[in-house]
Amino acid sequence: MSEVLNLHGLPFPTELLYAPAHNLWLREEPDGSITLGLCAYGCALYGEIFAFTAKRAGLHIDAGRSFGVVEFAKAASSARCPLAGELVESNPRLQEQPALINRDCYGEGWLVRIRPDDWPAARAGLVGGEAALAAFAEQMRLDNFDPEAAGVQALRWK
Repeated sequence: MSEVLNLHGLPFPTELLYAPAHNLWLREEPDGSITLGLCAYGCALYGEIFAFTAKRAGLHIDAGRSFGVVEFAKAASSARCPLAGELVESNPRLQEQPALINRDCYGEGWLVRIRPDDWPAARAGLVGGEAALAAFAEQMRLDNFDPEAAGVQALRWK
């Protein structure tokens, strides 16, 4: 198991890359695809997630454009992609069990897999390790995030 850094009780595994402005984690897969998921901070912001609806496999997603919709208490939000590429797969388990996103955001609760157009260029815009923690601390400041607010649940890393 990799090292896990914590910020306000929210875990950030160091083996992953992050797109703080999108509240996403990214992991390169052996086949060259990139798995994306909602990070612990995104889960804390949204609270209980009731549904995730991905766009269909085969679509080309431009950087900054939506790859799906996350539905949570009385609202919904577009999940925006930090890189351009083809959506190759969405997590089929989320149709029946969207709570996996909250329960295991870095594991079984992943959202989609993308085959990137230019991974080296996209990777350059992502952060990891201590740099990710600093970037999320700044994002939290910009979002006026209060980790002590009612309804914010720190996720416990296994």
